[in-house]
Amino acid sequence: MIQLGKPPVQEVSIELISESSLGTSPSDIHKAAYSGQLYFMNGTWYIKYIEQEEEGQTNATVKVKEDEIVVIRNGLVSMRQSYRPGIKTSGSYVSLAGEMSMDTDTRDIRLHYDEEGYLTAAVWVYDLHLNEQNIGRYTVQCRLTRLSCNTY
Repeated sequence: MIQLGKPPVQEVSIELISESSLGTSPSDIHKAAYSGQLYFMNGTWYIKYIEQEEEGQTNATVKVKEDEIVVIRNGLVSMRQSYRPGIKTSGSYVSLAGEMSMDTDTRDIRLHYDEEGYLTAAVWVYDLHLNEQNIGRYTVQCRLTRLSCNTY
């Protein structure tokens, strides 16, 4: 997918948009922007960034393949969750509020690439249950913009 001669690690700006809905309630939309890195290794795209909060920081990694997205967060929030269409997956979510079991039923994954073959967006849709309670359906968009490298 990536031709030789390209930098292995790309600096990227990351826009995360999470939309959740439960029943007939209006959707709740959360947007966040980060700076991070994108690289491709052994058939998997890796997106790495740091979520900075007043209470501390969380190191986040999103592993993206055609049929699976894995979100790993360590720090103020800790979690590891796999999203695979048609497969229910389990994990845990640990924050200052405590630990919860996390189950997801992934409905869809869509990946987008630019003309050079670099990942530009990953979108995944899933139903979320925390501690066996239905929290709602989530649509997460992770949009990536590669930053130009200035050489002097």
